[in-house]
Amino acid sequence: MSATEQSRTIQLSPWQRKVAGLVQSVDELNTLVLAGGRGGGKSILMIWLIGYFALISGDSFNGVLIRRDLAGLSKLEDLLFKQIPTLMPGSKYFKAKRQWRLSNGGTLKLIHMDAGDAFNKIQGEDLSHIFWDELGQEADPQVVLRARSSMRTTDPTVIPKFIATANPLGPGSWWIRDYIVTKQLPNRIFNCEFFGAQPAVWVKSTLRDNPFLSNPDQYEQELRASCFGDESKIAAELLGEWGQITAGFFGSCLSIERSMLPGDFQIPWTLDGDGVLRNESRGRYCWVGGDWGTASPACVVLMAEVQEGMWVGERHIPRGSWVVVDEEYVCSIQPDGSREWNRGDRSLTAPQFVARVRDLYARHGMVFRSIDKRRVVMDSAVTAQLGFGGYTDPVTLSSEFSKYGWEVTGSPKSSRAVGWQLMKSLLWQAGSDGPGLFISERCESLWQTLPYCISDERNPEDMEKAAPDHSADAVRYVLTAAQQGQHQYRTPYHSRMTSVY
Repeated sequence: MSATEQSRTIQLSPWQRKVAGLVQSVDELNTLVLAGGRGGGKSILMIWLIGYFALISGDSFNGVLIRRDLAGLSKLEDLLFKQIPTLMPGSKYFKAKRQWRLSNGGTLKLIHMDAGDAFNKIQGEDLSHIFWDELGQEADPQVVLRARSSMRTTDPTVIPKFIATANPLGPGSWWIRDYIVTKQLPNRIFNCEFFGAQPAVWVKSTLRDNPFLSNPDQYEQELRASCFGDESKIAAELLGEWGQITAGFFGSCLSIERSMLPGDFQIPWTLDGDGVLRNESRGRYCWVGGDWGTASPACVVLMAEVQEGMWVGERHIPRGSWVVVDEEYVCSIQPDGSREWNRGDRSLTAPQFVARVRDLYARHGMVFRSIDKRRVVMDSAVTAQLGFGGYTDPVTLSSEFSKYGWEVTGSPKSSRAVGWQLMKSLLWQAGSDGPGLFISERCESLWQTLPYCISDERNPEDMEKAAPDHSADAVRYVLTAAQQGQHQYRTPYHSRMTSVY
C-alpha cells in the first residue's frame, strides 16, 4: 500500500476506537446504535465498520446502507468510494444500481429509502448486515422492523448485525428514546425487547469526541446560534441529550413546571342559571377533541374552559385558561408493555373506541349528552362520506359513532399553522397572569409526544406531519373551534336530560 493510499484510510478517534473494540470483542452483539450529538464522528465510524465487516465476512457479506435523504446518501457514497478500493483492491461500484461488488465476493447496496419503501427494495434477500444512517428520520419504527426481518445468513460463522446512527431531534426520536435509550445506560449491552430481545447497545458521542474537527469551538458556536437560544435543543445537539422536555416544535413554550397539573385535577363545577348545582351540568364548559385512526393512534382529550380564576395547590389558573383534564389514547403495545405512541391498533373498531370514550366521560361524572356534540370536535375526515346506506343516509365515521350514542362534529377548516401558534401562545402564558394552557399529569400521551413533535423543514410554522402529533391535533381542534366561535352553543340547563349512554 502506498503512502497516498494509507492517507486515505480512516483514522479513528479514541471514542471511535473504543466503540470499534466493543464491536470486535462481543460477537453476539446484534444491534449497535451510535446515538449522540452532532459532529461526533458517528457516520465516519459506520463507514469504518462497513469496511471491517466486509473484510471479515468474505463472500458471506451481503449488506445494505440505508439513508432517507438522497443528499446524505450521496455523501456516504463518496466516503465509501474513498475507502473500499483501498481496503479491497479490485472491488467494483455500479453507480446506476448503487451497488458494490467486493473483490472478496461480498456485496453492498446503497438504498435511498423514500416514502417507506426500503423493505420493498430488499424483500426476499438474505442480509448479513444493515447499516442505517440517521435512524431518527424514520417516524414509524415499523419501517425499520420490516427491514430487520431480512437479517439472516446461511453462514454459521457470520452473526447478522444492525448498525445505525441517530440524533436526538428527529421525527423518530420518540421511539429511539422510548425503546432503546431509556432501557439501558450507554455502553451497556442489554436484550432489547423492541428488536426481538436481541443483544443491543447504544453509545453516545459529542463533537468533543472528534479530535479531527479543525475548529471545534467555532463549530460549537455555530450550533448554539442555530438553536436560537433554546437550551434544551442546545443540550440535544451539542451534548446528545435525549430527555429534554422542551426541545422540538414547541420549544421553550412547553414546561412541566408551568403547565403540568396534578393527575387528580377536577373539572370546575359551576351553578346553573337558577343557582342550582346539577350533576348533569358538569360538562357545561367542557370540550372534547379527537383524532381517529387504526394505522395511526386514535385519541380523545377532555378539556375544560376556566370561567373563574382558581388555585390548584400553589398554582393560579386565570380566567380564560384551558385545562386538558384527561384522555383516552389507543395505540399498539409492545410485548414488554411499552406503548408505541405513533402506531395505531389495527384491531380497533368504532364500538370499541366509543366504549373507551364513554369510560372517559364516566370518570368525570358525565354521560355523552353532558357535552353538546358541537363541542365534540374531531378531524374533519370523520364527516367525509365513505358511501351511502340509503339515499338520505350517507355513511361517515361520525354517523358510525352516532350508532353507539356518541355524536361528534368535524373540525372547522383553518390553517394548521395558526392553530399551532394559538396553542404555543397559551402554553407560553401558563403560569403568568394571562390565560394559559395547562395539562393534567393524567394525559400521558401529550407529555410523551409533545417534546418529539418537530417543525416541517419546508414550512417551519407548521409541524412535521410524520411526528407523533395525534393528541396535539386533538387539542388544536378544540382551541381552533373555540376561537372561531362557531361551536359555542350550549343546551339550556332546564332542557338537559340524563342520557343512558
